Amino acid sequence: MRSFKKDKRGVSNVIVFVLGLVVVTVIVANVFLWNFEMNQLDWEKMQEDVRIIGVERDPSSGWFVTQNEYTVNVGSRVSGTYEDTQGVGGQYESFREAPPPAVEETLRPDADGQYAQWGTVYPLGTAHWDCCNEQPPDEDASYVQTNDNTWKREAYSLSNHAGSGIINWIRVYARARKTASPPSYIKTLVRINSTDYESADLALSTSYQNQYTQYNTNPNNGQPWTWSEIDSLQAGASSKDFGTSHVRITAVWVVVNYTTTSAYELDMNGTFVIDVSTYPLAHIQTVEIQFRYKVDDVGEKWYLKAYNWTALTYGDSGFNSTTGHTPDIEWSYYTVNLTDKWGSYVQDDGTMYVKIVDEGPDGNQTTLDIDFLGVRVVMNGMRFTFKNEGSLTCHLVSLWIINSTVHQHYDVDVFINSGDTCSYVRYDFDLPNGQSTVKVVTERGNIEVYSVD
Repeated sequence: MRSFKKDKRGVSNVIVFVLGLVVVTVIVANVFLWNFEMNQLDWEKMQEDVRIIGVERDPSSGWFVTQNEYTVNVGSRVSGTYEDTQGVGGQYESFREAPPPAVEETLRPDADGQYAQWGTVYPLGTAHWDCCNEQPPDEDASYVQTNDNTWKREAYSLSNHAGSGIINWIRVYARARKTASPPSYIKTLVRINSTDYESADLALSTSYQNQYTQYNTNPNNGQPWTWSEIDSLQAGASSKDFGTSHVRITAVWVVVNYTTTSAYELDMNGTFVIDVSTYPLAHIQTVEIQFRYKVDDVGEKWYLKAYNWTALTYGDSGFNSTTGHTPDIEWSYYTVNLTDKWGSYVQDDGTMYVKIVDEGPDGNQTTLDIDFLGVRVVMNGMRFTFKNEGSLTCHLVSLWIINSTVHQHYDVDVFINSGDTCSYVRYDFDLPNGQSTVKVVTERGNIEVYSVD
């Protein structure tokens, strides 16, 4: 029995010893591991070497360019696409001023001309021309009517022209009707240089209708019309009695279609969208528009305008330059600043409409080449430039701005690979005036300090 107790005590001692050995081993292992981890962290911290190599105010965003084709309101697109205007380079988009818009002038009778052969005039005693010069026509309130079964003519002198330009064509009009159902016809008539020119037969109805003949050139010589020829021509109609049907005219006039010689112009606009998620409206100081272009006529100015969302029209009120830009022979830059009025020209979602217009109508049809057109914002912000000169990727987690009165902390989340340089921009604060210190802290606890004046 005494021997059994002694053996039992010996086993207990062994167990205690073994357990103690295990505890010691675990403690030693943990200490060793802790020392290893501490040494590893210290080693990594020692290998980390991040530098602040620049701190500056970051006043401008990148350029925002159109993502859709321009809208040409007056003029035409010649070649290229909007993508050629997204960056400065060898590709560009070309536009041309519009051909002058056509203008029309109406000339009406002011005296009897070569012919007054139609036998009935109503009201009785009225001059033939005076029955046919109303605007609007008075229909059967005054007219001339033929009752002769042979073709007879009416030809009236017309008022002189008032416009000027290149004549494209003229139209000789006669407003006429027949008085009964049998087929009846009329011919328009124009008299030039003592020669009559009549149209083909034009069928009539019992209701008044406008009948006309167009002359693109002077039928007397086949050449383009001149204004002196317009002033000397006479206009009217010829017809006859068709049995029970008589022919009446209640109005005669001539329309002159011409192009002014000083009306070439261009008006176009594009859509631009500022990334307000990156550049919040609350931190924008102003907006700039830049235009790089070339023209083949340097004699007129060019203007940049933007759509004013308050006034609901395009304008340049508040721009730093509203007098336009005179181009050079080669590529020219034109930049405007919207000053503190920019808010009227930028929609809440960042949308802007930018318009390009010339100085106004002139006699030269100009071709405009656009190499670049874009908008950018000027911000209240700071740009920090960091360089990782260490052998490990570093993670920046804190940024401090410090001076005698400011001690401001900002959380950051910037990873920089070994050997890389990166820029970090913040638009939610600005550097204080005077001397200050910028401090950046890495996740491993390294601190880099940079002085700014």
